[in-house]
Amino acid sequence: MKTTHLICGTLAAVAAGSALGMLDDDAAFDAARKVLSKMTLEEKVLLTGGSGTMTLSAIPRVGITKEWTMSDNSSTVRPAMNRWDWGYTEPKSENTKLPSLSALAQTWDVAWARRHGEVLGAEMRDRGVDELLGPGVNICRTPLNGRNWEYLGEDPCLAAAMCVPLIQGVQSYDVAATVKHFCLNDQEWNRNTVDTHVDTRTLNEIYLPAFRAAVKEAEVLCLMTSYNKIDGIWASENKYLQRGVLRDRWGFKGIIETDWGGQHSTDFAANNGGGIEMHWGQGIKYNYYAMTNRYPLAEAVRANKVPAAVVDEMALRTLFVMAKTGFLTNAPRKAGARNTSEHQRVARAEGADSIVLLKNERKVLPLQAKALKKVLVIGSNADVKQCDKGCSGEGNVPYEVTLFAALKNRLTGAEVKLMPFCAKMEIAKTDTSNATITGGHVEQKGKVAWSDPEELRKAAEAADAVIVFTGTELGYQENMESESRDRVEFELPKELQAAMHTILGWKLKNCVVVSRSGTPVGYTWTDKADTLVQTSYLGMEEGNSIVDVLLGEVNPSGRLCQTWPKRYADTAVAQCGTYNGTNVVYNEGFYVGYRWHDKKAIEPLFPFGSGKSYTTFDWKNARIARGKGPRDRDAFVVCVDVTNTGKVPGRDVVQVYLGYPNAKVERCVKDLRGFAKTKVLKPSETETVEIVLEARDFAYWDLLENRFRADKGEYEVLLGASATEIRARAKANLTRDQRFRD
Repeated sequence: MKTTHLICGTLAAVAAGSALGMLDDDAAFDAARKVLSKMTLEEKVLLTGGSGTMTLSAIPRVGITKEWTMSDNSSTVRPAMNRWDWGYTEPKSENTKLPSLSALAQTWDVAWARRHGEVLGAEMRDRGVDELLGPGVNICRTPLNGRNWEYLGEDPCLAAAMCVPLIQGVQSYDVAATVKHFCLNDQEWNRNTVDTHVDTRTLNEIYLPAFRAAVKEAEVLCLMTSYNKIDGIWASENKYLQRGVLRDRWGFKGIIETDWGGQHSTDFAANNGGGIEMHWGQGIKYNYYAMTNRYPLAEAVRANKVPAAVVDEMALRTLFVMAKTGFLTNAPRKAGARNTSEHQRVARAEGADSIVLLKNERKVLPLQAKALKKVLVIGSNADVKQCDKGCSGEGNVPYEVTLFAALKNRLTGAEVKLMPFCAKMEIAKTDTSNATITGGHVEQKGKVAWSDPEELRKAAEAADAVIVFTGTELGYQENMESESRDRVEFELPKELQAAMHTILGWKLKNCVVVSRSGTPVGYTWTDKADTLVQTSYLGMEEGNSIVDVLLGEVNPSGRLCQTWPKRYADTAVAQCGTYNGTNVVYNEGFYVGYRWHDKKAIEPLFPFGSGKSYTTFDWKNARIARGKGPRDRDAFVVCVDVTNTGKVPGRDVVQVYLGYPNAKVERCVKDLRGFAKTKVLKPSETETVEIVLEARDFAYWDLLENRFRADKGEYEVLLGASATEIRARAKANLTRDQRFRD
């Protein structure tokens, strides 16, 4: 049997249901202008600053009869928050929690991105929330970034391809999505004050593409600026980015808003393209100070510091987004739903499809459930819930299934036992310095439980299977992942590393290591592990998703969205010395992730895009033909026939990279330019995968012309199972130079 699967470049859209209240742009602007014409200066200013931590003011006199409400995050709808502080209203509202965005990126599946967005949109509509503060699309520049788990990996092509259908899914429910954090917020260390510096070419080729795709392809309605300075200017006051890039170059029509506490002035911010000021309720003060009913922005207009037309535009864009979603016009909006069995199914299935099988050398996996009478789980975190952690990533769920709980539920005829590592570990007192600023929910930890090594070994050798659960957890200690702080060390604590060496040295017959993290972690023992499974944070169904893969009910098909270096010293930020908390210069340029490893010929621990399966696949008949793309009538269509040559159904991922043997300017060894994930292929079934490359996919940022340019000539087209496993090569020839406005 042979089927065809088509992905057009990096921005494939997935068809699904549409919004009800969403007006076209002209109609939305007409509705917005009518309301604007009735408003006083003070009423316009109300739309430029929050009326509370997560709200904009109602203005009944002009027909805005209720407050516009917002909510974090990219994998759930955060519980409703108090008006004047970071606390939650009681009782806390409950919502489904989906896998993190790092997990979504590991699916390499645009269909999952669309479904992820639809679930978020539906749950927000059911809660009566109007704006989702996500997705985040910042690039994984350093593995120490505490928020890598909230983003879509290290590659701009992958991040762009995944964020577009996610945004479209959210907005299909008449909810505004918010792409963030614009831009160069690629670390949490001193994010509120750090000054970042990047050359224009790197900015446009690495750090802007996902934002551009969100604006131009997904037509995202809102954008959040980052905390950091960029070349000495706060991101929320940066005219080049807010006016020059967003408005003029990309034609962004929607709301620009600050991250919470990210505005630092009144007139300077307004005059340089700023938008809505947001903070915890009491902290909102530069545009509209709700606590004292003051209007600093109106005062600036009357003092001739800000043109009245600037405030008109700021308010108009807010009204435009309100009209687009049906909020302003009271149009019928798509009905939502929350905590449904279907949403829980999505959480579980998406999570399972994101899991990456890195090693399975003795074919220990999948485990045979009927043969398991005794199962030992090593690692306390296998039964520690994560959904209520992570600051803005926090959720409140009706239930959460840990790995240990899922094993006990599934293996009803077996004895399933949990024991801590054979290591004793002290954790320093929690750093609470940023808690008030970021809304952190502070946690304290003392000693971690530990097991006697001989007792642990005896239990392990008596078990039919041993599952070792390691990696990170969400929280505020030095080796945890969370908003507002970076991890202190690349490697896990020495005690845990030593414990892993000890356990793997026992040469247990059926030992499976499950590593959970949203970012690469420094492991020194992977050569001793025969079986290694990598997962990110999977939300409320995490345990079930992992067990589905361990027992073979789901064949793993995830691929890494980040390069895993062998040691921190191998990373670009370490070798260039450009990671600090004051002035960060992106001296590595566009050599980020696998691009850096290619340039320096550094072998990674696990390559970008890598992942194994319980079956095998054969690729044949790779070829390139001319065809039509969404924007290019003379595009290249890259084709390959993928056949399942194993004994169980499974999915494969085809990655297309471009090489530049005749480049006129400096280029990377290769860049990801497209990908496609097959359907579930039965044994012996073949699918023809087609990936469209348009001329813009060959382009680089021309510093002299200040725009993208693709030079005529011959290019290498590389079909890979990862960034290092290239299975087929072909040539593509551009017959003329081409230039692109942006």
